[in-house]
Amino acid sequence: MDLISLLILFGIVQGFFLGIILILMRSANRRANRVLGYLFVCFSCSICHFFLLRTGLYDRFPFLLRASFPFLFLFGPLYYYYVRILTDRTVVLGKEKWLHGIPFVLSWAYNIPYLMLSHEEKLAYIHTQFNPIWMHMGMILGMVQVIHVFIYIYFILKILRSYDARIRDTASSIEKINLRWLSTGTIVFIAVFALIFVMVILQAIGIPTLAFYTVSIPVIVSIIIYALGYLGLRQPEIFSPAEIQAPVDAIEKKYERSSLTPERTAEYAGRITSYMEQHRPYLDAELTLPALAELLSIPPHHLSQTINSRFNSNFFDFVNMYRVEEAKRLLTDTSKSAYTILALAQDAGFNSKTAFNAAFKRLTGKTPSMYREKARIN
Repeated sequence: MDLISLLILFGIVQGFFLGIILILMRSANRRANRVLGYLFVCFSCSICHFFLLRTGLYDRFPFLLRASFPFLFLFGPLYYYYVRILTDRTVVLGKEKWLHGIPFVLSWAYNIPYLMLSHEEKLAYIHTQFNPIWMHMGMILGMVQVIHVFIYIYFILKILRSYDARIRDTASSIEKINLRWLSTGTIVFIAVFALIFVMVILQAIGIPTLAFYTVSIPVIVSIIIYALGYLGLRQPEIFSPAEIQAPVDAIEKKYERSSLTPERTAEYAGRITSYMEQHRPYLDAELTLPALAELLSIPPHHLSQTINSRFNSNFFDFVNMYRVEEAKRLLTDTSKSAYTILALAQDAGFNSKTAFNAAFKRLTGKTPSMYREKARIN
């Protein structure tokens, strides 16, 4: 067994191990964990083909030749439902979820003629027609699988964009609830399947890519499994649900039937500004739109609409604008010169240095340390 085969085998074992752990795990986000667990199992099943191919085990188990291909049709649906559950913990998966498995079933049906062959006929097929991955209809099936995944990725990206907008309209600190890592994972998904698509096309037009394909794809998938396993151990929150207060329907519909008049909007804007300056609720790192709405006695959807229309901002940026102004005051306060920048950021309402640095640089064009140093010089 060569090094590549060993790496693939470890990836298969790790995928099954993580998958079983996630499926059986009892936690607050059990539904999401189970879907992710099934996805890991599918990853492992899909790269079993490459391990059997490289080690010559197809000669001993020829009936497994096409067994791994159908699992690619489950990547898109499982990833899609995983994202849906993470971004909306109230989502209910109805009977229509089984419709997403139709391509998987049809792919298995495509394998039936091969499975009906005798053991000797399967071996003959492997050594004469199989070369060693998709040929003819197999190439078409491979392209269909890639297109199938890209369709789901399109809807996944829409969900992630909607989620990002929603949390910025609801929360003032999003470090614990943003799904940036999931966006990164989606980009990796796109890159891997784009590579598969290109190699299948090149093979179809006569440019040999099989040798590269049979090494690169299983190794990349194995690395993805290792990376997710590592992140799962280092950052357990990666598998946790996004715990945010669900916004009211009017916020989701972007005020399409809002009863808020221009006069009332102006009144609310004045009340908001006055309250923010006098009571400084932004110093609470966990401030949310519903919480501020309750403090102001303003309906949440009206508060969101007022911030969007009168201040030309979402809730996240609106609150962090006040926090940055407070941070600027603290950074130039000589009595606080001994304080660290992180301590001042926390005093201003930020709950992480990363979030503080990003917001401060975006609004001032300088890093907090540069701003502080310039204030000392002046």
